[in-house]
Amino acid sequence: MQQLPDAPHYHYDQKLGNPRDAFTPAALVRPEGGRPELPATFVAHVDGETIINTMWGRRIVHWQAKPGTQCVILGYWADGTVKLRWPAIVGAYRVEGRFPAWVVAEDPSAKMAGGGHMLLANDLGSHRPPVVRRLLRFVSRVVHI
Repeated sequence: MQQLPDAPHYHYDQKLGNPRDAFTPAALVRPEGGRPELPATFVAHVDGETIINTMWGRRIVHWQAKPGTQCVILGYWADGTVKLRWPAIVGAYRVEGRFPAWVVAEDPSAKMAGGGHMLLANDLGSHRPPVVRRLLRFVSRVVHI
């Protein structure tokens, strides 16, 4: 992740914009992408909080996105704000909200799959041990049984 020390800061405002503003899905704004959302990357430090329901009740959870954090743009409001989504809390809970357009930059070259960025963990070839090592591990398990 690229870190920009002089990047601007934005604290999430859940009441940003007029709820009656016209909304256009990203697929209609950029049809050449051929997908319902557009990959993007944060260019600002963004922080905020959200309420999640747990088995212990509702909790306020703080989150942050540093410059370089990948997200997806779901659409655009008429006032120039964007609807973003990304896995912000423990990499599992997704945050979705309305943000000023200056906090992100579109990233049309990013790999996408299943409604989000193709994470490095999904690239099985880069994390699997070589075939010889896997074969030796298998043989050692069989011999010890």
